[in-house]
Amino acid sequence: WCPSQDDLTSTLLVEEAPNFTLFIKNFIEFPVFNVKHKNMVDNFKKSCTFHPEHYKDCPIFSIDYIMNEAEKNITERNLMLQYGGVIRIKLDWDCNLDRNIKLCKPQYSFARLDVPFHEKPFSKGFNFRYASYWKHDEERFRTLTKVFGLRFIISVSGKAGKFDFIQLTLNTGSLVGLFGLATFVCDILLLRLSKKARIYRNYVFESVNLRKLIDSTMTVSKKYLSKNDDEYSNSDSNIEAELSFETPENSPASPGRTVVMGSVTFINSNQ
Repeated sequence: WCPSQDDLTSTLLVEEAPNFTLFIKNFIEFPVFNVKHKNMVDNFKKSCTFHPEHYKDCPIFSIDYIMNEAEKNITERNLMLQYGGVIRIKLDWDCNLDRNIKLCKPQYSFARLDVPFHEKPFSKGFNFRYASYWKHDEERFRTLTKVFGLRFIISVSGKAGKFDFIQLTLNTGSLVGLFGLATFVCDILLLRLSKKARIYRNYVFESVNLRKLIDSTMTVSKKYLSKNDDEYSNSDSNIEAELSFETPENSPASPGRTVVMGSVTFINSNQ
């Protein structure tokens, strides 16, 4: 296509662009809590313009305010109006759902994303091209237009929270478990790494002679069995007897308890 693009021609500064306004309409939803909300208040006035002190709830922003927040250098702002630029507008939601949902309002922030002009980038500003085609006397023509302008990228992020008794219970249980783990770790440190580990071990553990304990248990068992054998050896077969016997000292039954038994048959294994 001829002629080729002419990059030497300077673009014109759009002086009235800062007076334009941008209306941002944003709807959000928190599916976990089944809550929907928007950035527009009920008594919204279409004639308002956002101001950080007087009209915080108004979602209409002037281009001049956005550029002043994104770029503080006036020279850079004028070059952005001439060669274009990219500005990010971020809406950040932080909602406490234990309160009225109308009190949840977004925080607006602005930042410039394109490379500043004083750094002399390879491709400065923001621009795009579009072509229009037509025919005249069976001859085709094309007009290629290179447009400079401001591009706004809007991003939304947010979080919401609400008191939950079940979650509180789970967190409390986890905290208790953490304390139990802390006790275990402290015991390991005191028993293995402390200089006074032997003193701490004597307080925590009790030394037991296992052999003496087993011998004493066997002696008591033998006495108990031999005594019961003597009491039952005098009984005849096929009689109803009323037997009384004494329980050992450590037995849960009371001393001198009487037990009534029915017909009992004794078999002599020696026959």
